Amino acid sequence: MKIIIAGGTGQVGTILARHFHQNGHSVVVLSRSLQKTLWRVVHWDGSKLGPWLDELDCSDVLINLAGRSVNCRYTQKNRRAILDSRVLSTRVLHQAIAEIEHPPAVWLNASTATIYRHALDRPMDEATGEFGGNETGAPDTWNFSIQVAKAWEEAFFSAPTPGIRKVALRSAMTFSADRGGVFDVF
Repeated sequence: MKIIIAGGTGQVGTILARHFHQNGHSVVVLSRSLQKTLWRVVHWDGSKLGPWLDELDCSDVLINLAGRSVNCRYTQKNRRAILDSRVLSTRVLHQAIAEIEHPPAVWLNASTATIYRHALDRPMDEATGEFGGNETGAPDTWNFSIQVAKAWEEAFFSAPTPGIRKVALRSAMTFSADRGGVFDVF
């Protein structure tokens, strides 16, 4: 299979690229910074179409992990970058899919479990979970994260992509033994 990982130079993208590459798949990472890896890394800016479009044509799977790290102070500048990096990358991938002749069969797009309200009364899941954002007394950073999650998924699900299975990956912190991850912060 040919697997495209947009924004795949972070912790999760590196783990996925390494796994797929080791299992014999063709892996192409779209990144703002070119790095030497065992798989191909192609430049993209995450906001406009470019030569990377050719990589997407005839691919089997698209995984979009693009987004500025949330491991930062939530200044206005960082908040803007957190939101824009997720929404704009998702929108430009929609544009790309509309342009190519042979789009991938599956598009997995990162999202966040933060979309759900903070709950101690019951689990929040895709079947019965409640979106957050209206909790009384919730910190501003919680509401911001929920707004980002909603905007991100709106960008992902708003445009039709006939014949493409789309999945929003509502994950939280991802733990691995790789350097630079959550364990290092803890």
